[in-house]
Parts: sequence; C-alpha cells; structure tokens
Amino acid sequence: MNIYEAFETDAKAIEEGRWLEIVFQGQAVCSVCVRSASPDLNPALRKAMTDEALGIVGKTNGGGSAAVEKSVASALRDPELERKLFAAAVVTAWKGVTDRSGKPLKFTPKNCEKVFRDLPKLFEQVKIAAYRWETFRASVVSASLGNSETSSGTKSAA
Repeated sequence: MNIYEAFETDAKAIEEGRWLEIVFQGQAVCSVCVRSASPDLNPALRKAMTDEALGIVGKTNGGGSAAVEKSVASALRDPELERKLFAAAVVTAWKGVTDRSGKPLKFTPKNCEKVFRDLPKLFEQVKIAAYRWETFRASVVSASLGNSETSSGTKSAA
C-alpha cells in the first residue's frame, strides 16, 4: 500500500464535513454531517475552543497563570462545554432528526446541543466518528461516493 493512500486526508471532507449515517440495531435513524473533532484539522473548532478559553481566563480572578491553566483544562473536560463545541464547530447539518413527537427538527447549534444533552449515546457515536482520523482519509472518502458511511465505519447504500 502506498503511504499516501494510507494516510492522506481529504481536505474538502475535513473543511465541509462528511455525511455519516447513524445506525441503531442495524437500522439507520438519522444522518449527520461532521467535521473533524481534531483542533489541528478543524480551524472552526480551534477558534471556538480559544474563545471559550479566553472567556474562562477573563472570568478567573487572581491565582496566577497556573490557576488559569487549571481552570481552562478543567473546562475543556466539561461534558456541557464539549457538546457546545461540537454543536458549534463539528456538526454542520443533519437529516432525519426529529423532536420527541416525531416532528422534523431544524439543525441549529442550539438544537444540536439539546439533542446531544437528551441523547448522550447518540452524541457518543457522533464523537467517535468525528475523532477518528480514518473518517477523513482520502481513500475512504472517495470509496464512499455513492454510499454513506455509518458511524461505526461500515458502508451502507445511500
């Protein structure tokens, strides 16, 4: 195998996102478009994280730089903040997501945060796919044209 085929990422998929089918018990329940969850590959996520960190620093009174670093590190492990960052900078769209009554739910960062809060297992599937660099490998992206990739990494007919 060629080293580029093994490790090259698809810049367009990283920038615009990849559509992933979310599957539960073998049945597709919705699709989400995700960008990489790596701040190194996702400038929007890096900016959102920096903005959050600066906000925390601005709220931290005294204690020196060690206290600020500890506050920022602690906040970045906060599940509420993680959902907020994903909704703002990782998930870019969805299809087939409904509210509790089955009515289609428009994608907005606020709606995304709420759905992720209400459905932590869904959020976990999205996170796993977005953190996997393989999701954005050029050879995987080109092989999936005409098919969509499930959150578990398998292919399914579009």
